[in-house]
Amino acid sequence: MKTYLLAATLTLTAGLVPSLAFSQTIVMGDGSAQACYQSAKMGDQGSNHAIRTCDDALRDALTQRDEAATHVNRGVLLMRRGDTDAALEDYTVAIKMRPKLAEAYINQGVAFFYQSRDEDALRAYDQAIALKTDRMPEALYNRALAHERMGNAKAAYYDLKAALELQPGWEQAEDAISRFTVTRRNS
Repeated sequence: MKTYLLAATLTLTAGLVPSLAFSQTIVMGDGSAQACYQSAKMGDQGSNHAIRTCDDALRDALTQRDEAATHVNRGVLLMRRGDTDAALEDYTVAIKMRPKLAEAYINQGVAFFYQSRDEDALRAYDQAIALKTDRMPEALYNRALAHERMGNAKAAYYDLKAALELQPGWEQAEDAISRFTVTRRNS
């Protein structure tokens, strides 16, 4: 079975905090794994059918890479459904299986963020960034939102600035950074 790991971006809202972009690592392969991938890719909101498809895929004989990615896919679907606890379980399994799967850490960070576990979210985003995620702008943006909510405006600003350097013209990041005013201190 030939598989591909892909990344997609999804926009969610988080209460009074600006929109939160997060990266999803999804797997494309044969059978149930492909159907699980398609559900995550096409924006399924965590329907019972889509989650059962992922469950079926996890009962198939998958490579460790595909199994970890399928856990992340199911976690994405569970997050869309609003079940952050179950999503965190899937992200944790995926990370244990593939500790260098950077995008799993981004998803884990989003789940922590929604649970208002900002310190945990920061650690997850930091790990994704340390692993040089392919979704660096999203990781930086998400980390900026966590920093902002924790009252660290300077760190939030610099993360947003870095995200925009990597992805110029990104509307969400531009909107977020526009809330900041940079002033010079007189020494």
